[in-house]
Amino acid sequence: MQFPTSALALITLLVSFPLAMHAQNVPNDYMIKQNSDPKRLLEVYSANGKVAYRFTKTAHVPSQGQSMITVADGSLQKVFSMVTGLDDCSYKTNLAQVEGPTPKDQLPKRQYKFDERKLWQNSVWRFNVYSDSAGARVYYKFKKNRTNKGGQIFKVAANQPSQLVSLLRSQTRKDNWLDPVKGTDTFTLSSVDGAPVTELATLLYLVFTQC
Repeated sequence: MQFPTSALALITLLVSFPLAMHAQNVPNDYMIKQNSDPKRLLEVYSANGKVAYRFTKTAHVPSQGQSMITVADGSLQKVFSMVTGLDDCSYKTNLAQVEGPTPKDQLPKRQYKFDERKLWQNSVWRFNVYSDSAGARVYYKFKKNRTNKGGQIFKVAANQPSQLVSLLRSQTRKDNWLDPVKGTDTFTLSSVDGAPVTELATLLYLVFTQC
């Protein structure tokens, strides 16, 4: 019996979770320490303990009421920045990259949008990025859990089944570079091979810092 690609991705992620909760050091895991201050420089760690990304949020001058989020890699080299005109606590949040070469479709290279749903529905983050290698825009959807910040991230396309590519979840990790005895609380991104790590790590940051 053969399973579709999306089903295999789901099975792979779900089967690996019980092991990852204890063994840790999953190569495709990226995490934020739960005790991090979201109002300061915030670091995202890879499974080996190295800083993979650093995020900062500042006022966007000269525009009033706007904020700029800057993404840097582990060596503090800037990757990209996005501007938002809405507060993170808003029911609807929109962010867009405003610098760099304009893609062929004349839209921002990266875009993120949050839509708060009613109590009995899952709130949704949607984001997209223009892939230079594919020459097309790729779309993703994060379906947030109703009771916590975690949830599932899907790659979506018109007239095609959604593909599960990542999960966000809270963990208590006992990696050697953290606290192998007591454990350290983290907010963790777990992804399949080939997933867009930078964009997913940005979503990890946005969800973690959201009110």
